[in-house]
Amino acid sequence: MAIEFNCPHCAHSYRLKDELAGKTATCKTCRNKIVIPQPVTVPDDKPVRLTAEEMAAKEAEAIAALSDEKAKGEEDEAAKLIPVKCPHCDHQWTEPIARAGKNTLCPNPECRQRIKIPEPKDMNAQDWRVKNTKLPSMAKDANKKLEDVQDAGDAKMVGLDAMMKAGAIEVELEPRSLKRMAMFAVIVVGLIGGVVFGAVYLLKSRTEGKEDRLILECQDEFAKGAGALPASEAPPEVALCSALLFIAGGEHAIRYNDDTKKLKDAQKQFADARDAIRKAPPSHARNAVAGELAVALLALGGNEQQARDQFRIRWVPDTKLKMRPNERVYTVLDELRQTLAIVQGADFEFKNHLARRLTRELVKREQASLAVELIPVALFTVPEQDEGKAVVALEVHRADKSSELPRKVADDLKSRGAELVKSVPTPASAQSLFIALGDDKTRVVSPPAANPVPDATRLAHVGKFLLENQPDEALKLALRPSSVEGQVRALVLCADWATDPSAALDAALGIVSTNRAKKDISPFSVLRLAQLAAEKGKHDQAKSFTDCIADEGLKVWAKGSAVRLRIAVAPMDKADETWAELPTLDKLPKEFRAGHAWGRMWVARQNTKLSGDRTGEVKVVSEWPNIVIPFGKAGVALGLQDK
Repeated sequence: MAIEFNCPHCAHSYRLKDELAGKTATCKTCRNKIVIPQPVTVPDDKPVRLTAEEMAAKEAEAIAALSDEKAKGEEDEAAKLIPVKCPHCDHQWTEPIARAGKNTLCPNPECRQRIKIPEPKDMNAQDWRVKNTKLPSMAKDANKKLEDVQDAGDAKMVGLDAMMKAGAIEVELEPRSLKRMAMFAVIVVGLIGGVVFGAVYLLKSRTEGKEDRLILECQDEFAKGAGALPASEAPPEVALCSALLFIAGGEHAIRYNDDTKKLKDAQKQFADARDAIRKAPPSHARNAVAGELAVALLALGGNEQQARDQFRIRWVPDTKLKMRPNERVYTVLDELRQTLAIVQGADFEFKNHLARRLTRELVKREQASLAVELIPVALFTVPEQDEGKAVVALEVHRADKSSELPRKVADDLKSRGAELVKSVPTPASAQSLFIALGDDKTRVVSPPAANPVPDATRLAHVGKFLLENQPDEALKLALRPSSVEGQVRALVLCADWATDPSAALDAALGIVSTNRAKKDISPFSVLRLAQLAAEKGKHDQAKSFTDCIADEGLKVWAKGSAVRLRIAVAPMDKADETWAELPTLDKLPKEFRAGHAWGRMWVARQNTKLSGDRTGEVKVVSEWPNIVIPFGKAGVALGLQDK
């Protein structure tokens, strides 16, 4: 026979063998558990008929059995109450044994603490082999395995190849979508990028470490070499040479844009440079080195976020910033003020050109207001400040015609009234500023038709012509007879502001060469002319101007600074050592000066930037005279950064 029945859940019909009766199986349609029923048989014999006496006896027997079972159940229920005592208030009560191990609240209204109902101690010991599931005693085991029934959990993994060979399945390959392919490509590129980034980072870290050691090495070498010589044998500008190495160290450190420690290193290097300059005796070369330090300090300034991250310092003090007692906050304004104070007593023409250079650099960094507020006061003496203010304002006006700062400076100068013309030197730049802004022209004195021309009037109107883009008229006025110094100052302005300075440089060279024996011309005016010629690639003319400088230290400095400017004009040209000539070996180190060190540093820096060969360039500079090697190594370190 066979058992025929329907699934009680989905009504799927089954026809199974008799021996599976009573067993549990899983419906293959709805996947629910079902119990295979017993086969239904209809007996052929007739039902047994009992007498009335037999039926009464059977009924009495059943009633007695039920009565005993009920009494026994009531007795068992009474025994299954658990006594409970609250550990917080000692209140006692009972709970059903079915709640053993569960949480409840103390019935005492003044307590109501949550406690756990204890397990009864007289519970029958359980067989360790029987798992206590807390299910009803007659509950069926859902995990019981039936004979002749395959459980999906026991099925073993069959390989795709095996199933395909057996013909059990047919696989239809779905083409990869563009999105999946793109994600796969991104992952691959990301992994490759991570590897490359890690390699570059390690290489960069190793390179930076070598550069740092090179900077410290060159400073140590010079200190133990030329710096340790007795005064009779040491170079005349040994302190200035040390300052140049510290300036290089500061520039090298500050170029790390995301390192707090490097900012502190840069500040220390610049501070050491300033101390070394202060120790040097007053000279034109000392002023020139101090000017380079002032320009280098601008690299310390950063935006507000960089200042908060301590990668840079603020340009000016933040009045809203809360500071701890005795806490010092470094700013570019403070650093510049300390440095410019060193050269406040220098030649006016030096300060004039330094003010123009600093203003241009600050305007590039969007710090024109700092230039207007700081430079005239920190760089110039009190009698010179009116002209200093006008010089700075004119540079701001040339860079940004819409700026309101020059007009504010002009209004301040006009408020000085008659005191303005008493300034020393006469504020010629103030007159140029008034003309440029179109204000109060009655204050401006026009140049006379006949010669000679007053120097201040000449300079004021030369500036006017240049601002109006009339270089020819400016040159004519500059060459009109007057004092040699006045002519040279006007020609320097023509060469500085004109688009093509050739005519002004040629005229200036003639005047300077003719009067080179005289002391009427400021050496810094000649230095500036040499620099302007070098900036335009006129190297022979730059050398001619340099030869006209009488002061030996400034002459050598002019040659060294010409190397820097020559490289700026042709950044892809390899530098030649002859650009920065040295004294003969028999005159070293006695005649070695800061200008020699500055020029050779730039030669090594340029060649390293082009080659990127640290080992090779260090080998080249190591063949230089001993006193020059440290500056070559400093140039190599900076050149590697430049590359």
